[in-house]
Amino acid sequence: MVKLAAYPKQSCYPNTPIVNKSDFKREDCLILIVDDDRTMRNLLKIAMEEEGYRAIEAKNGDQCLQEYKNHKPNLVLLDAIMPEMDGFTCCQKLRSLEDNNNLPILMITALDDQDSIDQAFAAGATDYITKPIFWSVLSQRVNYLLFMGQTLKELTRVKSHLTKYEQWQRLEHQISYQWQRSFPIKSLFQDCLEQLRNPVEAERLGIHRMDGKLMAEAIAPGYPSVKTIEWKKITLLRLYQSSYEQGETIVLDFSEKFALSEEEKNTLEQLSLKSLTLIPLLLKDKLWGILWIHHCQGSYQWETWEIESLRHLSSLVVISSKITELAL
Repeated sequence: MVKLAAYPKQSCYPNTPIVNKSDFKREDCLILIVDDDRTMRNLLKIAMEEEGYRAIEAKNGDQCLQEYKNHKPNLVLLDAIMPEMDGFTCCQKLRSLEDNNNLPILMITALDDQDSIDQAFAAGATDYITKPIFWSVLSQRVNYLLFMGQTLKELTRVKSHLTKYEQWQRLEHQISYQWQRSFPIKSLFQDCLEQLRNPVEAERLGIHRMDGKLMAEAIAPGYPSVKTIEWKKITLLRLYQSSYEQGETIVLDFSEKFALSEEEKNTLEQLSLKSLTLIPLLLKDKLWGILWIHHCQGSYQWETWEIESLRHLSSLVVISSKITELAL
């Protein structure tokens, strides 16, 4: 299905919500329990489910790694002493996996000595608890670690948003600088797209004017140009011209099915697209051109403030080019 996004206007600053305990829902949390003792696994699973969490099990380190990859749990309860791969080694391997630095790992051990504690933390454990288990203590510790994990994840997201926002600000300042110094139109568009490609994590993006001229194109290494492809196919003008004229942004996710002609399908397959974003460039309420953004590695989840920033930036570029043309 086609996603047709008419994003509302709002501030170009990213939202930075504060995580609070009212946002924390236990039923949304999945806990991976890892222990070679079936009885202990069952007891831990019952305890976690009684607290309102969802739980899955693994009986050894190898199965733990596989279950983590399959289910991406919110927390791992990991027994330290297991045959073949012990909990310390398993913890190290979990930490070596991509994008799980904030994963809470709670080690469970009967070894109540400082060396074992040091070994657990050196392996990457977030915290530890000893056997015999005091169930009320386990419950409080799991609850705290899950809440802190969610908070750290949110802080990482906010930091990423702020970094992107700074990139947008620098880009707008550069366009204003070039505008004031009457840079050539070709250079203005090209520089804008080259700098825009990183913040939006795109493999290819470009601007077509409504007379069909390709004003500029920025491409990641190893990806083909669209110069030999008819511009109306690139912009899907047949389907969306009326939407463009109303100022609507089009976001297409190619994991979904939607109606295209065979020619359009072949064109998009040739470009290896996973998602396509099409933003109308308006000048005095008239359609001047289309900014298109290609994501080839995977779908891109747009924030509303990013779409609004794109609109603002695009308007600035179009106005700059028009003023430059008039000055020639």
